[in-house]
Amino acid sequence: MSQDQAPTPSLTELASPNPTAGAILAAQRRQLGLSIEDVSAKLKLSHRQIEALETDRYDALPGNTFVRGFVRNYARLLQIDAQPLIHYLNSHLPVEEPQAALPRLQNEVLPTLRPDGVASRSAFLLAMAGSLVVVLLVFGGYWYVRNSRSEPVLTLPANNQPVVLSFPATSPAQPEVPAGIGVKESTQSTVLPAGQASATSASPVVTMIAPLITTVPSTPAGVGPGNVVVSGPANVAAVVTPAAPLLATTPGVQAQSKAAIRIVAKQESWVQITDATGQRLINELIPAGQARVTEGKPPYQVRIGNGRQTELYYKGKVTDLGPYIKVDVANLELN
Repeated sequence: MSQDQAPTPSLTELASPNPTAGAILAAQRRQLGLSIEDVSAKLKLSHRQIEALETDRYDALPGNTFVRGFVRNYARLLQIDAQPLIHYLNSHLPVEEPQAALPRLQNEVLPTLRPDGVASRSAFLLAMAGSLVVVLLVFGGYWYVRNSRSEPVLTLPANNQPVVLSFPATSPAQPEVPAGIGVKESTQSTVLPAGQASATSASPVVTMIAPLITTVPSTPAGVGPGNVVVSGPANVAAVVTPAAPLLATTPGVQAQSKAAIRIVAKQESWVQITDATGQRLINELIPAGQARVTEGKPPYQVRIGNGRQTELYYKGKVTDLGPYIKVDVANLELN
């Protein structure tokens, strides 16, 4: 016994000369000035379960495993050594009879999983293959669109000759200047504002700094050769904006199997889950507000203390524990 624990009440302090585990617990509770309601609130057990522990009515409790857990928690709350009480229980707990077949859950909608898990593995592989195909198609389309757009060709002039811009065939053809029409060149400069210059800096820009040749569709009446003046800005920017990349949405793969069992404890609850191989997947007291997820080989034998404050999810659906609860403990089989 540790130094911070209160000593176990002596036999003279108890009502009977041979105190039971329940009598020791009740005497220590009264010595600490605690009521049954106080203990029930702290241990998250019902009033009936506390009374059954103190009066040694173990047949009213869910089973020997739960009784030992309840007594350990009760002794820890009262700050007494639980080992003598467990030793008493080992020789006084009733012998448990082989458990009869538990009621089976109806499973009319979801298919029964194969024992070797072939169905879940096949679905996972198909989902991964589909996701990979979608990603490849999206990136292939983006590469094709990006590389199918041709860039403007700029031929720099020699000796201040006019600049010739060559655009893709999809651009409309420029009309030719009829013979005999004179064109006056203008060398004015065009300056872009700072905001506009920064906004277009991310795109490829072809800038022509040279006299601009402006074409005239026809000769107007009264205008003769040599007296037609057409002027325009010398700095012309041809901006080519590449196609925006396509975004691929890849369907996610479920991180949790659809056949997994998930336990959510609204209040502190003792949970025991055993699979078809006899392996205990969960055997612990789950604190309030926490959850546990497990999976093994069905069918599963499930026992949940404080079942009214615990949620059970199986195959992605919530299971109603109400029909399986007896004295706040749910016993059922999941297939």
